[in-house]
Amino acid sequence: MEIRLSPFFAKLILRLNPFNRFLVVCRGYSEDYENLTELVWEDDKYLRFYDKETYPEFQLWIS
Repeated sequence: MEIRLSPFFAKLILRLNPFNRFLVVCRGYSEDYENLTELVWEDDKYLRFYDKETYPEFQLWIS
């Protein structure tokens, strides 16, 4: 299941995901605008979530 997220909720869910049941993914990571890339809080907590030009789309994937 895929749900579009605002940057605010993408960051919040990524930070507060204790059971790792949710995947937050984004388009534009490492300049990849074709594919969605999984985010990990420890690696991506300083990502510019609100930069819509660089990161135009966030999604929540539920496993």
